[in-house]
Amino acid sequence: MAQGFFKHIPNINYDFKSDGKYYQAKDLFRKVSVWDYLQEGVAGYSYYRITEGERPDVVASKLYGDATLYWTFWLVNENLQDHTDWPKSQALFQKFLDRKYPGKCLVAANSTDIVAASPGLKFTLGEKVSQSSTTYGFVTDVNPTHNRITVQIPLTAPGSFTIGSTVTGASSGKSFTISSIQNERDAVNHYTTEIVAVVDGVVVPSTGSDPQLVELVAANSLIEVGQLVTGAGISGSNSVAAIDGTTLTLTNKVTLDNNTVLSFGAQSIRTTVATNNIAVTNERYELDLNEERHLIQYIPSHYVGRVVKEFKELVGD
Repeated sequence: MAQGFFKHIPNINYDFKSDGKYYQAKDLFRKVSVWDYLQEGVAGYSYYRITEGERPDVVASKLYGDATLYWTFWLVNENLQDHTDWPKSQALFQKFLDRKYPGKCLVAANSTDIVAASPGLKFTLGEKVSQSSTTYGFVTDVNPTHNRITVQIPLTAPGSFTIGSTVTGASSGKSFTISSIQNERDAVNHYTTEIVAVVDGVVVPSTGSDPQLVELVAANSLIEVGQLVTGAGISGSNSVAAIDGTTLTLTNKVTLDNNTVLSFGAQSIRTTVATNNIAVTNERYELDLNEERHLIQYIPSHYVGRVVKEFKELVGD
């Protein structure tokens, strides 16, 4: 679907392997420069929420009365890099998950079971790993962060991996005892954590022009100036104006009880730490990405003709 966009980008010769052999490919650096130009040159993008199964050409026809202008969506949305990034219907999304996450994750007790401290002793991509002569697979991902390897199990392997059994790499010689087994789509992609802190002592509103200070039980390195602050006793918009160790300066006056839990920032942040945090599976991660892509920005119809003309001239320079 994005071919309408790429046809306007000129070709350039690339030496991919630095071996003196050049191949023609699209000059994708042009998209970066064009994106910067549009950010500066078009004020007030409009937004559109894509409905279930709605195709790009259908959306372009609805917004512009011209189905061929669908490629402009790839021009102004950074999260649309190729046609596979267009939001998927439920049926297509399930097929996408089956293709991207078809494997089994074999989880070890420790990260050193996956990649040892000694150089060279680790599972490698593509190697055969076996539990027995009838239970084996081929490594498609090595993830010491989450203490696991992912394997693709061929149809010719009749056996099933089992918890408590030992799996061994044919070429690396690495082995570990399987502590758990997961479908790849159900495995942890990352964790999310909320930025929180606890108020130390009762906080009363500041007087006059004095800054509103809040003392915390402990400092939190994730708190940053400008972050929104929410919690019991805080109404309206309030944010962090300054940080001095465990002392925060807020932008507005507040009354807070001792031990009030404050949250900082509008969104949770990603982390690899599991303790006290929320696990996000591969399926949940992809589902959230797909949902985010349903809301796209587009060039308002009264601008689109000029932008298309100038874009063609720009990439042709």
